[in-house]
This record gives sequence, C-alpha cells and structure tokens, in this order.
Amino acid sequence: MKFDNGFKEIKIRHIISMYLIMFLILIAIIIGIYPSGKISNTNINILCLIMEVFGTIALCCIIKPSKGKINSLYRDFKSQLDMKEIILVIIFFACLNIGAKNIMTDIIYLISPSFANSFINDSTLIINSKTDYWIVFIILVILTPFTEEIVFRHVFFKRLSKKFNIYVGIIVSSIIFAVFTNGSGPEFIGFLLLGIINCILYVKYENILIPMFIYFVNNIFYMIVSIPFGKVEKKAITLNPTDMILYAVSGIILFNIGMIFFIKFICENKVYLRESFNKSKSMEIKQS
Repeated sequence: MKFDNGFKEIKIRHIISMYLIMFLILIAIIIGIYPSGKISNTNINILCLIMEVFGTIALCCIIKPSKGKINSLYRDFKSQLDMKEIILVIIFFACLNIGAKNIMTDIIYLISPSFANSFINDSTLIINSKTDYWIVFIILVILTPFTEEIVFRHVFFKRLSKKFNIYVGIIVSSIIFAVFTNGSGPEFIGFLLLGIINCILYVKYENILIPMFIYFVNNIFYMIVSIPFGKVEKKAITLNPTDMILYAVSGIILFNIGMIFFIKFICENKVYLRESFNKSKSMEIKQS
C-alpha cells in the first residue's frame, strides 16, 4: 500500500517467531510466579496486557515507522475518512457478529445445552472488577487495533496477496485473524467477516489507519455495551429453552440484516479488488 511502503517489510515467519517467543515468555512467567497453576482473572488480564505491550513495542522496532511517514499516513487518513461509511460498517458488523453468535449458540444448545452455556460464556479476557475493566480497555481499545492490523493486514494479507493473489490473501488472512482473535468462540464468524471488511478497506484506501480506526471504534462500542446498566461485573449466562427462541429469532433477523449490508459493501467495493488483482497480474507478466 502506497502510504505504508516506508515501513520495513516483515515476513510471516518473523511474526510467527515473535509470537512464539512471547508465548514461551508467558509460560515461563506463569510457571515461575504461579507454580500451582492457580491464577486469578485479574492476573490473567495483567499478563495479557504485558504481552500486548511487548508485542506493540516489538512491532514498532521491526517496522521502524519514521515521524514523516506517520504524519503522511495521518494526513491521508484525515482526507479520506468517511464517517458515514465507518458507522455503517460498525453497525452491520455488529448485526453480523451478534446474529451469527446467536444462531451458533442456538444450534449448539439443541445438541448440548451444557456445552452451549460454556460456549456463550467463552472469553479470554474476563471482567469481574473495575481493575479488570480498565486493563481490558487498554488492551482492546488502545493496543489491539495497532498490533492486530499490522500483523493481519500489513503482514499476512500483503504477503499472501503477493505470494498468491489478493483474493487468497483476503480469505486466508481473515481466517487466521478470526482464529487468533476468537479461536472457536462464539464470535468467530463475526471476526472472520470483520477481517474481510478491513482487508477491502485497506485495499480501497491504501492506508492502514482506516482498518485500525474501524477496529478501534468497534472495540470502544464493545467495551461500552459489555457493562450493562453500568455494572462492571459480568455474570455468567445460563441459557434456557425460552432464551433459545429469542436467540433464534434475533439471530436470524440480525444476521440477515448484516449480510444484506455485507453483500452490498462487497459489490460497491469489488472494483478496488479487481484493480489490485489486475495490477498484480500485469506485474507478474512483466516480470516473466
């Protein structure tokens, strides 16, 4: 992308090595400080924060963004920012995410109610206190939009697109993004589609700050609604048959609304994907 060409190129194996080292450090810390294996939710959140800070610093050291390049990115971001598009993307992503989550929960409940309860409450970062809330806020709102967009859009998407083509880059990087972000959790489908959306926006605007901003706004929205009625503590959800009717109806309605917007978004922006695909093909012909 033209506005981040000044960033040092990062290979996928370097990112994998970085996260592997971070994982080993995390394991060493847990074994050293908590030999019994019993860790409170707050301490888990603190460890996640430390690892996220470490990842942010490591990425900054690797890509080495200059002050001039950051200023260029920001000026271009301000000139291209379309708040109407941003708001629409956030709304239809919320519909897709909640709708898919409700439908998946309903299907799993029909098979195993106990597993459905575990599935709906699945979360790496648990908020049980104000301290937890602010730790998670720093991770999700301040750090994650930068680290994950650099990793999954600037590195995985770009490298895979160059190696294969833009469509392979979008699908594969978005799947990896969804697995890394939510694993097999209830929001997997939503984050898969968010990955596709942010790849398309990255191609369209050629500026990494646009998908970063989408992720930033989405996470702020999540942090606001994650505390219903101003209460910090998140209580575990216990599902019942009446809930499942509501989940099924709301899931189908919200997912269909989100898919209508998603398909419209793809149709309106497919020209940018086609242009990028044709450019890469013409470059391959010239090189051959």
